[in-house]
Amino acid sequence: MNGGPPSAAPQAIMPVNGALREVPPSSDSAPAEFYLTDRLPHAMVLDALPYVDPLPTEQQQQVQQLLQQEMAAIARESGGPDKLPDYLSDLPLPQTPVLDDVETMLGKEMARKAKGDPIPELDMSKYTSFSVPSGSKATDVKAWEKTVTTCQQLLQHAATAHINLELMNAHAAASWQRHLTNLTQTKDRLTAATKRRTEEENSICKTRKVQQVEASGTLKQLEQTAQQYKNNNASIIEALGPLTAEVMDLKAKCRIRGILPEYAEEDEFDSEAWLEAVNTTG
Repeated sequence: MNGGPPSAAPQAIMPVNGALREVPPSSDSAPAEFYLTDRLPHAMVLDALPYVDPLPTEQQQQVQQLLQQEMAAIARESGGPDKLPDYLSDLPLPQTPVLDDVETMLGKEMARKAKGDPIPELDMSKYTSFSVPSGSKATDVKAWEKTVTTCQQLLQHAATAHINLELMNAHAAASWQRHLTNLTQTKDRLTAATKRRTEEENSICKTRKVQQVEASGTLKQLEQTAQQYKNNNASIIEALGPLTAEVMDLKAKCRIRGILPEYAEEDEFDSEAWLEAVNTTG
């Protein structure tokens, strides 16, 4: 299996324009670029174009069996299903400075998620109720100022909610109608795009079908021509049978009488070639 650099010479791996670049620890030569697929045993299979025709139902089971056999072969080559190769082990982790910074909102949320802490609930008390200072705080000016601020916030929240209700009564129907219109337009656009893609696929399938039909006609014509040649050869061989026997008989008689020409002696009958021709055309 294509592996990474040997353990005796560790190399750094840097992403460069979609490819990965191996950089020796101390080398002035230009680093060699490679793609992750180059490390796969059968990377050339990934360049195969998809087949646009739908998979027949009777072949789905066969395809699943082929996939299972391939997975079993990979596991067998790796020494077991628990020892499958990790093709990403040599690749560096992506840099995420925003997520790694605990001072940012996303960083804090990622840290909370890593600890398994629940999401803190929103404090809605300032929008729903307030308390009047009492007891020792009844004469506390700051406590009363805080209470007044809370009351003002509640009044502002109620006023905003009232304005929102009035706006909803005045514009909700038209806004909802525009939303439905946008959804309808989006649906029509996606439907048209789907139809266009389907027509393109059908066009590809039709073109391939026409090419297959034309190729089938050419193959049939060539097959008929080959069969015609075979029949002609068979007829010729059949006609040559008596003539060959007659020639052999005449050669034998001339040889007995000693009048067979020298060139006729060299023209010997090849019985093996004759039998091969008969079997081929038979």
